[in-house]
Amino acid sequence: MNEYTGFGKVKAKAFLGLLEGVAITKSANYTLADSEKAAYIGITLSAASKTVTLGLPDGAVALVVNEGGTNAFTLKNVSGDSGTSIAAGKAYLVRASSTANGSVLTLLNNYTA
Repeated sequence: MNEYTGFGKVKAKAFLGLLEGVAITKSANYTLADSEKAAYIGITLSAASKTVTLGLPDGAVALVVNEGGTNAFTLKNVSGDSGTSIAAGKAYLVRASSTANGSVLTLLNNYTA
């Protein structure tokens, strides 16, 4: 893979069309570690009414999915955000802002049977 020597890990993967994803399972409020900040963030919380704080930099974009079967959680980018409730099975495209309540969350799957 010498032809990609000038690229860092993320740039090489993006160049090849591959993006990283993570799956996170927690039972309490949680703030993502730097290693968990990825293009796809799948979250399952085993307890209800918890908060997940992303901590993404300004302009970063991520797909955040509540992969759990029952528990909703509140999603924030920074601690000062009001937060958005993410129901089980819902997917949001997040464009992050480090300004409280400045992130844009777009629901991608609003279908209900």
